[in-house]
Amino acid sequence: MPGTFYRTYRPQKFSELIGQEVICSTLKQAIKEQKMASAYLFTGPRGTGKTTTARIFAKAVNCLTLRKERGSSSKKKLVEPCDRCINCLAINEGKALDLIEIDAASYTGVDNIRQLTENIDISPVQMPYKIFIIDEVHMLSKGAFNALLKTLEEPPLHSIFILATTEQHRVLATIASRCQRFNFRLLNLPEISGKLAQIAKKEKIEIDDASLDLISEVAQGGMRDAESLFSQIATLAGKKIDLKETQAILGIAGRTEETNLLKLIIQKEAFEVIQELEKMVSNGTDIFTLSNRFLQLLRQIIFLKINPKGEKFLKKEISQKQIENLKEIADLTDIADFINLATKIFQSQLLLKNNSFPHLILEVTLTEWILSHNLKELPDTHNSSEIKNDIDAEDSPAAKLSIKNIPSIKKQFEKKTKKEPSKEILDPKQTGTKKEKELPEKTTTDKLDKNIFDLKAILGSWNQLLQNIREFQPALISSLRVCSPVRIEGDSLILSTPYKFHKDQLCNGRNRDILCQELEKITGLRKVQILEDNNLPIKETKDEDLLEQTKNLLQF
Repeated sequence: MPGTFYRTYRPQKFSELIGQEVICSTLKQAIKEQKMASAYLFTGPRGTGKTTTARIFAKAVNCLTLRKERGSSSKKKLVEPCDRCINCLAINEGKALDLIEIDAASYTGVDNIRQLTENIDISPVQMPYKIFIIDEVHMLSKGAFNALLKTLEEPPLHSIFILATTEQHRVLATIASRCQRFNFRLLNLPEISGKLAQIAKKEKIEIDDASLDLISEVAQGGMRDAESLFSQIATLAGKKIDLKETQAILGIAGRTEETNLLKLIIQKEAFEVIQELEKMVSNGTDIFTLSNRFLQLLRQIIFLKINPKGEKFLKKEISQKQIENLKEIADLTDIADFINLATKIFQSQLLLKNNSFPHLILEVTLTEWILSHNLKELPDTHNSSEIKNDIDAEDSPAAKLSIKNIPSIKKQFEKKTKKEPSKEILDPKQTGTKKEKELPEKTTTDKLDKNIFDLKAILGSWNQLLQNIREFQPALISSLRVCSPVRIEGDSLILSTPYKFHKDQLCNGRNRDILCQELEKITGLRKVQILEDNNLPIKETKDEDLLEQTKNLLQF
C-alpha cells in the first residue's frame, strides 16, 4: 500500500488535470505561442489543483523536448511536458534549483520576500526560466506585499511568478492587477468519483459506487480531500471496502439515515427524532458533520421547491435516486418551513464546535422547531368551535377582524369613538329655562380598546410591519425577526426578545420612533415595550423577502 494517494497520483500533465479544462487550454495556448505572462494569480478553494497546475506549467515552459520541438520545422507544436528530460525529472523529484516554492503562511515577513527579490536578477542555473511559486500569498504582510510589488512591475525576462491563494479578496489590488488571474472551480461529484475509481483500479481495491459517491460528497468539491479520505479508508479497511465501513470511518450516518431523519423532523415526530439522533451518536456520527449535511440536504430541497425542473443541476452533486427521495420530502411541507429549519440549524452551529454535548444542542434545536410548528397548528382553546364558525361566515366578527381589514377597522373605530359634543340640561329652577352647555370634545382614541386588536391580528400583520420598516431602517429587520409579540396592554404592544443586543437596538431613540410610527399606521397601537426573556424560544418571523433572497442564493 503506497503513501497518501494525493501525492502518489498527483497529475503530471495538463491532460491529467480534472475539472479545470478552460484554465489548461489557456495556459497551453500561451506556451504554444510563447506568450507567457510574467505573473499569474491562481485563486480558488483548497484541493482544486492550483499548486499542481503551477508545477505542470513550470515543467512545460522549461521542458527541453518542447523547446527542441519548437525549434524544428514541424508544424505540430507540442505543449505537454515530456516527463523524461533532465528538467522535467528535476521538477518531479523536487531537485530543480530554478523552481523556487515559498509557503507564504510560514514566510510572511518582508525580509523573506526581500531575500527572494534580491536573487531574482541572477540568471537561471540550468533552466530557461526561473519559476517562483508563492502559495497562500494572501498571508503575506503588508510590507512583504510592497516588497513584492516592485519586482512584479519590472520583472526580468527569465522569471515567472505564480501566486496561489484561497482568499483572493485579501490580495492587494495593486498585486492582482499585475497578474493574469485564473479562477479554479470546485469539482462535481462525478468528476471526483471517476478519479477515485481509477485509483481503486490501480491499487486493486474493491469498493462499491455508493462508497465512492459518499467520499466524493464529503470532500465538497476538493480532489485532494477526497484522495486523502480514500487513502485513510483504504489503510484501515484494506483491499475490500463496503459502505458500512466507509460510513463508520468517516463518522457519517449515511444518506439514507439522514433523509429518514429529516423526514421525521418535517413530519414533526419529536420523540422519534431524538431516538434516531441518539442512535447515530452511539454509532460514531459526528454531530457537526451531520448538521452540515442537513444544511446541504435542505439547500437541495429548497432548490427543488423553487425550480422542480432544475434537478439536472443537482445530478452533479447527488444521484437520481437521491433526488427522488428529496422530492418526496419536499412535498411534505412548504418552502418557508425548510428555510426556517435551515436557519435554525445554522444558528445552532455557532455553539456546536465548542460544546461538551453538541448532540444535546442539535436535539434541543430540532425539538424546539418541531414543537413551535405543532403549536401553530393547534386551534384556539377558547371557543374554538365558535371561532371556526365565525371565520367561515363572511359577515362574522372574526372575518371583519381579518388582518387585511385592520387599517379600515382602525379608521372606523376612530370615527365611531369620536363623540359629538354632549349637552347637559341644567336645573330649570336655577336657570328658569332649559339651557344647553357644551362639554369639551372627548375622544377615546388615546386609549384604544385592546379587544379590537387581538394578538393574532398583530402576528398576522407582522410581515407588513417589517416591509414598511425596511424602507426607513433596514438594520432593524434582523432585530425584529427574533422578537415575539407576547401581549397587548392598553395601547402598547409588548415584545419579547432573548437577546440584550436586540433589545438595545430596538430601544434606541430613533429606532423606537420608527417602530412606533409604523405600528400605529397598521394597528393603531401607539407604544412598544421591549422585554428581555432568555427563557422564551427564539421565534423568527417568516419574511417574504427572505424567500426571494434564498432564490437568488440558490441560482447555479
